[in-house]
Amino acid sequence: MSSAVQDGLQTPGEILIEELSLITTNGKSVSLLDYLIELNIYESIFSNVISGEIILSDSANLIRYFPITGEEYLSVRLITPGFNDEKKYKIEKIFRVFTVEDRVLARDQNTQIYKLKLISPEAIVDSYAMLYSPFKGNITKIVQDLFNNNLKIGKDLTIFTGADNNVKFVSNGWSPFKCINWLAKKTIPSDGKACNFLFWESTKSFYFGSLETLFQNGNSIGDYRYAATGVSVGTDDIQEKMTLITQLSVENGLDYIVGLDSGYFASKLISLNLYNKKQEVTEYDHVEQYSNYKHSTQYNPSPLFSKNSVTRNINSHVRVYPKYPNLHTGVKKNYNERMGEIYGNRLSNMKELDNLKLNIIIHGRTDVEAGQFINVKFPDMEPPSEMDIAKDKIDPRYSGRYLITAINHKINLLNHSMSMEVIKDSFDPAAATLIDATNVSTTAY
Repeated sequence: MSSAVQDGLQTPGEILIEELSLITTNGKSVSLLDYLIELNIYESIFSNVISGEIILSDSANLIRYFPITGEEYLSVRLITPGFNDEKKYKIEKIFRVFTVEDRVLARDQNTQIYKLKLISPEAIVDSYAMLYSPFKGNITKIVQDLFNNNLKIGKDLTIFTGADNNVKFVSNGWSPFKCINWLAKKTIPSDGKACNFLFWESTKSFYFGSLETLFQNGNSIGDYRYAATGVSVGTDDIQEKMTLITQLSVENGLDYIVGLDSGYFASKLISLNLYNKKQEVTEYDHVEQYSNYKHSTQYNPSPLFSKNSVTRNINSHVRVYPKYPNLHTGVKKNYNERMGEIYGNRLSNMKELDNLKLNIIIHGRTDVEAGQFINVKFPDMEPPSEMDIAKDKIDPRYSGRYLITAINHKINLLNHSMSMEVIKDSFDPAAATLIDATNVSTTAY
């Protein structure tokens, strides 16, 4: 963590709210700082936009006299003290208010509490921007044009993985988001092998690219260790306190039955040529292909399953996909003719994100966004001996580099905390020896 954060902080999770203003469609504005109970901002690599909600305690009857009808804008500007001179570290966003919920009258009959639901303005634009247009060319070029011409309001789109393949299609009334999400499922990377492309918005930017690129080049926010709430951490160092996990739970681990039925371990794609009625069968074995991809563990990653014992069936997941080889003339490297390269690859690499997922809560920082990494020091639950030092005793399997897939920024006037969903798809070599302790033959049929 930057020393600037440490120098500017008085307490862990401190937050400076530079602006929190409600703006009507005619430009009338009011600050909500005196009414704020809590602001929540949600971001996820599986969501095209960020959303949120703000809970207000209203003793001035703003909801009537302002008035608040669900068509306003909320201007938010937040920063962790110590980052004041660095604009890139701020959370700066204008949300669209789209409804008022949970309005409750207090006992004194002079105060009411209610919730305003928030969404990125791009989501509103997307809801009415129906496209009836042809598109042709490189996929990432089309994605950039779709964003710039139909969605861009404030933030830019960052494309961090190029596409090796092309496409030719006509949008039949699809929205820009639907077009981009469809293209993400059809993209082969120009650099790398995993077809796990996603499109999302964080508090800093819109992104389009493969998770494999993130695994290889993504930034880490630092090392974090678990310290139970209410337990003294034995330090007065603000920087060290900021790197504590205050709550930690394991949401799920690898489910073998789900992996078998969903096609995670192995799958088959039958590409049916509608022109000459011939079919091409592509069998995909993820157990064999695993080492060809980049993973959350950067050096010598090992899967969460045992290569020596996992039994899978190619026929447990079969899909048929129509091919039109004579339909898209003049388009080289057309996605439609390369679905055999894409389908099983993407299916397994996306399913892999559900293999090990943690929910953690840490002190808030406005420089953190979904798509970054966090190094988690997971506590070893083995009963300690007198020689153990709890701070350094960690579980070798569950500790390691995790991708931050979702964040709930929870903010009030005094504190900023982040509830995170983080995932990893691999073990480091030391932990892998615990998985492959037995030497059982692998069966694929």
